[in-house]
Amino acid sequence: MATFISLYPSTSYCLLSPHRTRKQQYFSFLKSNSSCIYLKKTPLSVNSVLSIETDPKIPQTVQTFWQWLKDEGVVSAKTPVRPGLVPEGLGLVATRDVAKNEVVLEVPKKYWINPDTVLASEIGNVCSELKPWISVALFLLRERFREESKWKIYIDILPEYTNSTIFWSEEELSEIQGTQLLSTTLGVKEYVQNEFLKIEEDIILPNKQLFPIPITLEDFFWAFGILRSRAFSRLRNQNLVIIPFADLINHSSRVTTEDHAYEVRGPAGLFSWDYLLFFKEPVTTQGWRAGFYPI
Repeated sequence: MATFISLYPSTSYCLLSPHRTRKQQYFSFLKSNSSCIYLKKTPLSVNSVLSIETDPKIPQTVQTFWQWLKDEGVVSAKTPVRPGLVPEGLGLVATRDVAKNEVVLEVPKKYWINPDTVLASEIGNVCSELKPWISVALFLLRERFREESKWKIYIDILPEYTNSTIFWSEEELSEIQGTQLLSTTLGVKEYVQNEFLKIEEDIILPNKQLFPIPITLEDFFWAFGILRSRAFSRLRNQNLVIIPFADLINHSSRVTTEDHAYEVRGPAGLFSWDYLLFFKEPVTTQGWRAGFYPI
């Protein structure tokens, strides 16, 4: 059975530029995201773009990931997007004009990382009663440290940190002293730390054969940051899921609806049908509920 995720033109997901601080990145993103691709009512047009193989700015890990997607049949010469670097960092850019409602990419469900993936893995038995995000976080960390992991090609392209305020230094946090943002940030950090201490005692230390490489609080924050910035959480029957390749796309910070994702029945093979997930045009409302999160 194969389940696909299909996306229409949306914004590129932007990581950090190495030349700017996390604080500068955050406030810069609030001011302008003109370098990202938005889902438009009109077709998307591009002038020219280097191929990923010929663009010297694309890291080798990303090129390796792209080649893996090709080898697995996830992308092909017809795929209208590719990884690219914009001022905000790594995202997806169009390689040709994209028509309205054209499917931009499809990712089969076997490449999704969710609680079911964890349950089917070697750590499934010890993670079955954990909160979904914690089980996936532990899975990411375990696979990150395993050289033979089939997920390593994907995990290697993940950033060391995001522009979330939970990764800010004490000096950077002092600049938002007295704000609700600081209060929320400190609350989130305390929550993540408490969760780590519990699973360290109950899961990690008693199962060193499953977690041979020590997992630190810093590692756990990394996994939390990855999930917070990249995971989809409102798909049908999905509490939380990371979808490699699709996670390079994100929508505008001005879009707050979460109702742009739909699952429909579609062909999954020669003799079967299964669910397809479509990302449609987002509806502009107000606030910060979807899209870009500061924390």
